[in-house]
Amino acid sequence: MYLDLNDEQKMLAQTVRRFVEKECPSSRVRQIIETEHAYDEQLWAHMAEQGWMGLTVSEEYGGLHESWLTVAALFEELGRGVVPGPFLATVALAAPLLDRAGNSDQKARWLPAIVEGTCRATVAYLEEQNSYRYDAPATTATASGTAFSLNGSKMFVLDGAVADFTIVSAQLNGELGLFLVEKDAPGLQVESLESMDLTRRLARVKLENTPAVALDGAGNAAKALEYALNCAAFALSAESLGGMQWVLETSVAFAKNREQYGRLIGSYQAVAHPLADRALDLNSARSAIYNAADALDHNEAEATEAASMAKALTGDGYRQAGYTGIQTHGGIGFTWEHDIQLYFRRASGSWALFGDPRWHRERMLQAAGI
Repeated sequence: MYLDLNDEQKMLAQTVRRFVEKECPSSRVRQIIETEHAYDEQLWAHMAEQGWMGLTVSEEYGGLHESWLTVAALFEELGRGVVPGPFLATVALAAPLLDRAGNSDQKARWLPAIVEGTCRATVAYLEEQNSYRYDAPATTATASGTAFSLNGSKMFVLDGAVADFTIVSAQLNGELGLFLVEKDAPGLQVESLESMDLTRRLARVKLENTPAVALDGAGNAAKALEYALNCAAFALSAESLGGMQWVLETSVAFAKNREQYGRLIGSYQAVAHPLADRALDLNSARSAIYNAADALDHNEAEATEAASMAKALTGDGYRQAGYTGIQTHGGIGFTWEHDIQLYFRRASGSWALFGDPRWHRERMLQAAGI
C-alpha cells in the first residue's frame, strides 16, 4: 500500500514549519532551555491557538482528531525545529490515555482543557526496578470508599514538573490500575532530573498517601496504557524524523561548501558515504512511520508491532544521524554555539524514551509470536 500525506496534511506541515521558523527559531529554543523547566507559557499559548493541542482528541471533546498521519505531519515539523516543552507528553501520551481509560465525566473535564491549552499533562509509568516494563508496577493504590491513595516512586516522568495532572499506574488488589493525580496534591513530590536532552525535562515523582481518582472507563487498564504508549512512540518517531531531516540537510549543505586542502569535503568518500547512508535511514524511517499511522487508524491489532518498528528505526537512525552530522562538521560540530548539538542531545534522549530500539525489537518479535 502506498501511503503519503494528502494536500491538507502537506499544508499543515508547511504551516507548522512557518510557525516554528517565526515563533521558535534556535535562538528562542536556547532561551527556553535556560529556564527551570524548559517551558515557555507564551509559546504554549500560541501553539494552542493553532488548534494543535486537539489533534489527538475527538470532536466530541473539542478536538480535531481525524488521522494519525496528520499527527505525524505535525510532529515531524516540531521535531525539525527541536521545539521544547510538554507537547509530546500532553498531546501524544496523556490525552490518548485519558481518552481510552477515562470515564465520560473525567474526559469532559480534562480533554477540552487540553485542547484549549489551559492544561498540561503527563503519564508516570516507569519504575527504577522495572526497566521498560509497564504492566507490573510496585507503586500501590489503596481504596477508601470511592477515593484512593497512592504510595510509590516513578522515574523518568516526561515534563512532570509542569503537568497540571499526572496519570499514574499502580497496583490495586494485584491488578494494574490507572489513577489521576492533580498537581499540588498532598504527598506528591516532583524532583527534576538531569538529562541529555535539554529541551525535554524528566522528573522523579514520589507519592506518599497521595489522593487520586481512578480512571475507570476502560475494562483493561494494561491495554489502555499499551495503546497510549504506542501513540507516544509513534509521535516521537515522527518528531525524530524531522530532526533526522534537519541534520541531513544541514550536513549536506556544509559538505557542499566547506573546503579542506583545496577540495570540497563532500567530494571525499569518507564524508559522502555516511551521508548517503543517513538518507537511506531517513527513507526507511518515513515508510515505517506512515505504516504505523495506518495501523493506528485502521488496524489497531497491528499497531504495537508497527509502532515498535518505527521507534526502533528512528531511535537508532536519529542518533546515528547526530553522530554523522557532528563528524561532518568537524570541530565546530562539538561546540555549544552550533545548533547541531541540540539535535544530537534530542536524539540521545529520544533513543531511550518510551523504550530503546532493543526493547522495541524484542517487542516486535513477541507481537509476531516469535
